[in-house]
Amino acid sequence: MAFIQTLKAFTNKLTQAISAEVPGVNEASASQVQRVHSDPALLLQLANAMRLASLPFEQTEAHLLLPEGLVFSVVLVETVSLGDGRVRTCTKIYAWHPVYFPQGIVEFQHALAASEEASIAEGFAQWINMDLQVLLDATRDVPLNCTVIEMNTAADEAAATAQFRQVILGPVAHLASNPPPKKKEEHPFCPCCLFTESMSAFHDVLQSDQFFGVRLFASRDHQGVLAADCRLNGEDFPAAIEPLVRYAESWPQRGLEFRKQYIVIRSVNRSLEKASKLPMPIPTEAVA
Repeated sequence: MAFIQTLKAFTNKLTQAISAEVPGVNEASASQVQRVHSDPALLLQLANAMRLASLPFEQTEAHLLLPEGLVFSVVLVETVSLGDGRVRTCTKIYAWHPVYFPQGIVEFQHALAASEEASIAEGFAQWINMDLQVLLDATRDVPLNCTVIEMNTAADEAAATAQFRQVILGPVAHLASNPPPKKKEEHPFCPCCLFTESMSAFHDVLQSDQFFGVRLFASRDHQGVLAADCRLNGEDFPAAIEPLVRYAESWPQRGLEFRKQYIVIRSVNRSLEKASKLPMPIPTEAVA
């Protein structure tokens, strides 16, 4: 009963936050938050994955609630049997926060394993190790675990405040079938690379004031065939494909290789005095 009361109070807070803080979004749109219910079996699997990761949460019939204010629901997109004991799955997790992203964001979890249950569990484990780490930092005024690229977009000296556009860089999934060459790369791969190499595609995104979850992926196979994918709040973002492909083309030859990362782009406001005392993030040029 306490879970249900918590959920009702939380979704009411979400509705109020959306109506008050997001221009053009009315109460009817806000109520969609309450209508996205999880597949019960998948929600149980996601809860089990959270427990394995020693993460605190509360569970209702349709959502998982984290102490930081994050709310999650999950549904199945597809299960494909590939034969020979291989099953590919795709699930979709919806996430909300009443302050930082009340409009909600979506991300897909793709995985391959010997059974549907194992594949889904693998997809959730990857999501917890990569995406969730970024979302948790995105609920903090100052991210604790992820590297941050920060751009000063506006300052109001009269009010002694400044607005910053932040890129919170999550952990990187990196696979290569061959060892690295003895000659070191001119710029060794780091958590910044996928974003900075495709940054030109995000000009309008960086100019805006919206909260975005971004999936970056680039690969090159044994034959040198290049591929890339980018999602913005779960939707295709084709503008980043070409720069990501060019980036993959520049990698030293290591056979089959892919690099994948989840990042968050958000705006933060703080006093100029407080900003001067914070640890310095990785700076970039101010957004024009």
